[in-house]
Amino acid sequence: MAVLLQVSVISGTHDQFDELDDRVGQAMEEAGGPPPGLMSHVVYPDGDGFVVADVWRTESEGSSFVDDVLRPLLAELHLKAGETTARPVWSFARP
Repeated sequence: MAVLLQVSVISGTHDQFDELDDRVGQAMEEAGGPPPGLMSHVVYPDGDGFVVADVWRTESEGSSFVDDVLRPLLAELHLKAGETTARPVWSFARP
């Protein structure tokens, strides 16, 4: 079953997000493309920070990416992230 994983970054500017986005893109390029299982990606502002919200085919695929790629990059940029939340996705459509 697909899952929505969300990681809240407690305090972060748009410029810090742009730097994170560049580093995630570089990591994906070095890995040969997007991570297996990634279906959708969105980032939105939230309070003084932002939320990274991705839909994954499985929770294990998404959790691996969050733990092995996203969280280390956040740490390199001195950004503090909350716990990862997971929610089941009942429906997912692409136009």
